[in-house]
Amino acid sequence: MAPTQMMIVAGAAAMVADLGKDESWLKDWLAEEPARLGIGDITILPGEPVQGEDGNPAFMAADASRYYSVNVKLGELDASHGFHVLDSWARNRVRRPDKTHVAVLVTETLGDRYETALKALSEHLPLVVVELQAWRGKTEILVVPRIALASEDLRLAKPAPLPTTDQPVSLADSAGPGLPAGGTRPPVADKPAPTAEDQKAPDEVSDPWKLPKRDAAPVAANGAAQSAS
Repeated sequence: MAPTQMMIVAGAAAMVADLGKDESWLKDWLAEEPARLGIGDITILPGEPVQGEDGNPAFMAADASRYYSVNVKLGELDASHGFHVLDSWARNRVRRPDKTHVAVLVTETLGDRYETALKALSEHLPLVVVELQAWRGKTEILVVPRIALASEDLRLAKPAPLPTTDQPVSLADSAGPGLPAGGTRPPVADKPAPTAEDQKAPDEVSDPWKLPKRDAAPVAANGAAQSAS
């Protein structure tokens, strides 16, 4: 069956704040449907805090084998944003030492200032940076996730394909930033066949970063681990 012909309409890049939305709205919008992050089939963990100790919007999510400490910030990435997500990631590793934890930075623009440092960090700990690019159409706003940076060993799942529709779509669906004028992406090589290591059951997933495991420790209301008396 031939795919449904979609109408292509004009659109323009936008910033979420310019649309009258804030970080709390963006956090709630992502938590409502975590697949909007573009990092695979994940779910929000019930009963987990949805805001960091510093008041920065944050939440925890999980898939079959990993926990994700997600930290949200509008605008361009800054140093405090990077530190906040690493702090959340470290605290959650103490709270749940039997799990593999991933730090997820969500921002609108990665920028150049901290990209080199984040790439270096991603070689030593599980880290993902997601850029959420907003596109303004005539009657709609599209928010499109882009994995700007990710630790190679994570092997993130591919996002589910968009369903066909007769509704108009923005140019963000057919041509994003950095694409050729025709909006056509270059062909992507197939991934190699999975190895026996890749096919381990979720409860047997190893920690490729060889991070030391710690015994679970009581956690105070402020998120700090309590020492034994």
